Amino acid sequence: MAAKGKKERDLMGGSVSQAMGSEAGLRTVITTPEGVRLAFKAADFGTRLGAFLLDYLIMILIPIGMVILYLVLPLPYLMKVENWNGPMVQFLIILFLIMLFFVRSGYFMFFEMGPRAATPGKRVMKIRVIAHDGGHLTPSMVVTRNVLREVEFYLPLTLAASISNSGGSGWAIFAALIWTVGVALLPLFNKQQARLGDFLGGTRVVHVPREVLSYDLVNLEVERKVGIVFTPEQVAAYGEKELQVLETVLRERRPATLTAVAERIRKRIDYNVPSDPRDIAPDETFLKAYYAALRTHLEHRMLLGRRRKDKFDETR
Repeated sequence: MAAKGKKERDLMGGSVSQAMGSEAGLRTVITTPEGVRLAFKAADFGTRLGAFLLDYLIMILIPIGMVILYLVLPLPYLMKVENWNGPMVQFLIILFLIMLFFVRSGYFMFFEMGPRAATPGKRVMKIRVIAHDGGHLTPSMVVTRNVLREVEFYLPLTLAASISNSGGSGWAIFAALIWTVGVALLPLFNKQQARLGDFLGGTRVVHVPREVLSYDLVNLEVERKVGIVFTPEQVAAYGEKELQVLETVLRERRPATLTAVAERIRKRIDYNVPSDPRDIAPDETFLKAYYAALRTHLEHRMLLGRRRKDKFDETR
């Protein structure tokens, strides 16, 4: 019993060096609402910088594209000075200002609140945003992490430019630049590779696990032969996010994690464990069977135009 208790403490709350292996320093460890500790590969500084530069390029191209569109519109009278107060020109100006506001304040929020929790730049670099505790990524988390970007970058740089244009003190400009550089380099000095907005928003940025789990890993025909059957209610207990987490667990095949996840799923779905120990399927086999059933269930829902993001989504 003592050995078992120590094993559970190591998995649920203590050292996870054995479970994580030699890659522990490269990973960010989260504890899911189910009480299971999982390791995700943290997005390194270079990858995050590359994603940010790609997104910033898109942010610059959006207003440029709108200006080009305005110039090539097949409405010659729009280009005449006397028509600048016309309703069409006023509408385009308002549309342009709204787009600038979205690019500055809503670009990152809009994409990170989506099902992929990633901007186009992050998707290219194969990273995404997750909640630091493995729970549901809420709008408040996304808003907080992105509002902090104003304090981290935009406001200091705007202040430095304003002081420079007005001929103000060079020390104030230097202080603003030091703040910007210091905050930008913060991910280099913590194990989670997180920036200030991540810490205050309760988020982390990690590499996206492979989205497709090939059928050679979960052989559906083999799993049908083991005699593990789930009711529709048991299969409907989880959503797409949990399917991805389960996929990660199956790919990494860490015995301690497989056991913990299997126990949590059995408890949540109220699975009847056979009384004869010889009839109890190994944890990995059980998880593969449940993964196959859950995947089939979710794919069938998608064919009907219905999706369930995670276990908190009540649209069953």
